[in-house]
Amino acid sequence: MKKLLVIICVFFATYSQAKNVRFGLKSGLNFVTTVGEDAGHPDNKTGLYLGGFMNAHITKGFFFHPELSYSIQGRYMDDKDNKIKISYINLPLLLKMTLGGSNKAHLYAGPQMGFLLNAEQETKQAKVTEIKDISDSMNAIDFSLNLGFSFEVNYNLAIDIRYNRSLTKLFKDGNKVYNELIQLGASYTF
Repeated sequence: MKKLLVIICVFFATYSQAKNVRFGLKSGLNFVTTVGEDAGHPDNKTGLYLGGFMNAHITKGFFFHPELSYSIQGRYMDDKDNKIKISYINLPLLLKMTLGGSNKAHLYAGPQMGFLLNAEQETKQAKVTEIKDISDSMNAIDFSLNLGFSFEVNYNLAIDIRYNRSLTKLFKDGNKVYNELIQLGASYTF
């Protein structure tokens, strides 16, 4: 994990000297659930994400758009008294494409690696809340795919919506349960 963060920092530092490269911050809401044969019928859980990004111009209408973000995810089980809270450091590597001639609307897609930071199961019974660390039962890396749309309100501010679907099982036990989320957020480019 430390080696990966060093590589990312070197990568960003190298590109920061290049022309047509911009950096920014982003934040928003995650609307998370789990899907798969063994997921049951969980309710959506809302979490936050916060991070930064780089936008590097490749050629007319195309950009390389890597991000690094902290993301709170998880799910409610079949009842509201049992929930799982999960936090990740996510590294999406996106290709961004301009739609139309205005350069304001963009479509983007690409893979994402999520690195598990923490996982807790919270259970409430008779007004007693028990919190248990379940990180050891979770897969440490979550590989997923992103598809999104962004619209630039002005030169610095943009809003976006993103769909993210995990390809890696959430738990080590082999049950077919996968993360699925929609992100709504805003970004500010320097």
